[in-house]
Amino acid sequence: MIHPDIDSYESLPDARPRLQDFQGKTAIITGAASGIGLALADTLAARGADLALADIDAHGLDAARERLASTGRRICTRVLDVSSDADVRDAAAEFAAKLGRIHLVFNNAGIDMSGELASLSEQDWTRAFGINVFGVIHGIRHFLPLLRRHGEPAHFVATASGAGFWVNGNFPMGAYAATKYSVVALCEALEQELDGTGIGVSVLCPGPVKTLIAARSSHASESFKASIAAGTAPELVASQALEAIRAGEFYIFTPTRMRPRLEARFARILGALERAPAIATGAPPA
Repeated sequence: MIHPDIDSYESLPDARPRLQDFQGKTAIITGAASGIGLALADTLAARGADLALADIDAHGLDAARERLASTGRRICTRVLDVSSDADVRDAAAEFAAKLGRIHLVFNNAGIDMSGELASLSEQDWTRAFGINVFGVIHGIRHFLPLLRRHGEPAHFVATASGAGFWVNGNFPMGAYAATKYSVVALCEALEQELDGTGIGVSVLCPGPVKTLIAARSSHASESFKASIAAGTAPELVASQALEAIRAGEFYIFTPTRMRPRLEARFARILGALERAPAIATGAPPA
């Protein structure tokens, strides 16, 4: 726990234990049948890690297991609905029983949700938050305890998005952004709670990535699908994520053009803070 007199957004101590070597370690990956999750599985297996792979897509999981069979690593797969607390609880028990000590958790499963906010149904909202947000919450509840069991350096990662910092007005994706802002906040809180435990935390915040997330969505616009098609290769995202874990990075960004947009957003926030005292006294704006 960070000392209460210390600003919680200051850098945490560099003395935190870091997971430097993936050889012989075991990782849980949700959303592992395609995209970033599958790329993480490939990259970790190549670096000597054993894998517990979970996804809602049974056929995709079978293909992933066959693809990784030649690596010689232990591979455990399970069809998993991350929006179900009970399902994640049972998956955690199964993975621990079959693979033993767990050192890495990648809460990566997620879905797109496009559409103007008022046009989305209750079912849309429930599904988006159930998978994107409660999927991470359930991982914290049931996968995180597996990292605590053995006392060795470990790491917990959740996949958010660049949309967790900036709402892109070019696409009607406010609901998606709301879920990813939530993931960023969850990870920021978790990092503070786990300070000094030997368990690192990172939030993966890629820009557009060439995945199936848009193709599988009934809401995605053609312009958004085009943006995804032109995005970063999942393999590059996975490689960068592992190097960021080794470096002890909390925020993991992929190369993107987000910087000026983030600077504009934070300038607006800081400007409002600077004007707040005058507004509180009823003084005219400067």
